[in-house]
Amino acid sequence: MRIRPYAALARRAARANLARLDFPYKLTFAITYWCNYRCTTCNIWKMKPRDELSLEEIRRFFERSNRFVWVDVTGGEVSLRKDFPDICQAVIENNENLLLLHYPTNGYLTDQVVRYTREIARMGPEKLIITVSTDGDEAVNDALRGVPGGWRRQIETFRRLREIPGVDVVLGMTLSQQNVDHFPKAFAAARREIPDLAYRDFHVNIVHEGLLLHNADLSLRASVTPDALARASESYARLRGFGLHPVNFLERAYLKRVRRYLETGRTPMRCHALRSSCFVDSWGNVFPCTIYENKIGSLREHDFDLAAIWQSEKTAKLQREIWGGQCPQCWTPCEAYQSILGNLIRPS
Repeated sequence: MRIRPYAALARRAARANLARLDFPYKLTFAITYWCNYRCTTCNIWKMKPRDELSLEEIRRFFERSNRFVWVDVTGGEVSLRKDFPDICQAVIENNENLLLLHYPTNGYLTDQVVRYTREIARMGPEKLIITVSTDGDEAVNDALRGVPGGWRRQIETFRRLREIPGVDVVLGMTLSQQNVDHFPKAFAAARREIPDLAYRDFHVNIVHEGLLLHNADLSLRASVTPDALARASESYARLRGFGLHPVNFLERAYLKRVRRYLETGRTPMRCHALRSSCFVDSWGNVFPCTIYENKIGSLREHDFDLAAIWQSEKTAKLQREIWGGQCPQCWTPCEAYQSILGNLIRPS
């Protein structure tokens, strides 16, 4: 274990409790909107995008913007990019204080995901965490995700990723109207295939509508009651239990505030979008987060220098508005975790 990345995260998260950072320590980066699934909670699969950032452009970005401690690489399905390991190499090699590299996968292309992950693990990131999506038992998952046979492949991908040294892997389940009370059956089905599976091998969150998923037209939240989502989240939190590990701390802090968010419609603590973090889409457009469709700049128009966009008055003004609650309001883990770390002094 290298101490320096942990110290970098602690230092910058502590500073974010007091003031806006001069550069984000966390980045969520969508490298593609191509996807081979047809999920009913997401419209990414309908996009069929063109002119996404090339590998050379991504390398240029991380050469010029290289002070990240935490990077979430997302999509679409990340493994559909044949240069995915090269993209991760650009992240790892250029960010000397990188503590955590995370990416999700739908898990369908098992051999490809495993092969790419082995390559990435050999690059030596301090922490490599992968989320394999699964939204129920076999019948519910495949109906929700729109691909017959998907669940079997997802479970096999999870099983094989667990065998790679230096890789932490979880099963990610998003609660929506179609599966809100389904976690016990989903867990039981997965455990029949993987007998040593534990509750903490799951990551459970609630459905959102917004920029990343391009799903605002689906009215997902209108079809499920806030109380049902809150009860399901709290039930999972009890099963997960307590723990001193930092990941468990963040998961519990997220889950314990789900009800407050759902009942009030307000983010339960001041949001750290544009204070500690930002979102970049697959064309290099910079946004506050994965929910708020308010573009603040283009990497292609700023020679891939994120600092130039981050330090602009436009960005600072928007951050103040977000800090004051003038944004769509969400409680998605992509944005909640850095907010939790940035509100340790004043958590409510």
